[in-house]
Amino acid sequence: MKARELLQLLRELDCVEIRQSGSHRIVRCGKCQSVIPVHPGEDLGRGLLKAIEDQLAPCLGKRWLRKGR
Repeated sequence: MKARELLQLLRELDCVEIRQSGSHRIVRCGKCQSVIPVHPGEDLGRGLLKAIEDQLAPCLGKRWLRKGR
């Protein structure tokens, strides 16, 4: 999954980008927050996707990323 696809999915789940630091976008969903690295043409690694899913799980529910694909 590319970063832009993940950001689109998060927007559909009513998450907002609160700021950007270089190529990293900080996203907030309710009280949960995560950093999404945006590097054009590169896929996000499995470990990174799992970490982002875990960080946002308290607000979006368990396994939200797998349901959204």
